[in-house]
Amino acid sequence: MFKSMTAYGRAVHSAPLGRFVAEIQSVNRKHLEVNTFLPPVLLKFDAEIKRWVAEQVGRGQVNLKISASFDQFSPLSVLPNLPLLRQYHQAWAAMRHELKNEGGEEAFWSLLDAKEIFIHEQQEVDEEQCRRLLRAVVSEALVHLTQMKEREGKLLYEDISARFARLPALIQQIAVKAPGAAARFRQRLMDRISELMGASTETDERILREVGLYAEKIDIEEELTRLDAHLKQVEELMHRRSGAVGKVLEFLLQEMGREVNTLSSKAADVDVSQYAIEIKSELEKIREQIQNIE
Repeated sequence: MFKSMTAYGRAVHSAPLGRFVAEIQSVNRKHLEVNTFLPPVLLKFDAEIKRWVAEQVGRGQVNLKISASFDQFSPLSVLPNLPLLRQYHQAWAAMRHELKNEGGEEAFWSLLDAKEIFIHEQQEVDEEQCRRLLRAVVSEALVHLTQMKEREGKLLYEDISARFARLPALIQQIAVKAPGAAARFRQRLMDRISELMGASTETDERILREVGLYAEKIDIEEELTRLDAHLKQVEELMHRRSGAVGKVLEFLLQEMGREVNTLSSKAADVDVSQYAIEIKSELEKIREQIQNIE
């Protein structure tokens, strides 16, 4: 079963500790890349969360965002920065005295920056409770992500299967032409040599041997055999029930593309070249689709 690399999943979990929301999105990448966006109180779990994702996702760029709100616990403690506040107050009193300013305390407080006069310290959260809630919400988000991957993967499977199904008939057409391609090329070459040398002149035995050797070099039977072997491997992959198949299919497509390019250049036959172009067109369309398979 194919899985698309493009998908989205979301989950919400509530517990006495608080409420966690996980949103996970995946897009195309050649390898697995997991990016997490966590509130400061959850940063200690970053490596674990990435490991949970890697257990479920084979490849692609995965972005996971988790937000947390706590009902009976504050992740921060707020303390006054008393030494700094005293200095501000002393400076303010000196200014009022120097300028004969009769302004009250209200003016003093309006000038203060809350970020400076308060100290925020991170509070320790119950680690085990937090881990259980995190695992639950991330797991559910991954389930939803996987479900979407499989739905999209089914559509990809149908399209790719249909395109691969067209290839054997095209390859068979080339196979029908292949046995006579070398002979036809040999005859065309001999006719051209005779034309250049004159009909009354005997063709040199060395030239005949070279023509024969060249005709053998343009034989495409080996390429056809390898193409057939690659198609059998593709068929096995298409029926695989589990595991990532995208990378293997990409490799097989590359190999099939090389074989088609080789036989197209060797055949020196218009019909063979035309069928080869059709095969390359289908392979390119399949390659575009495979870019999105996990």
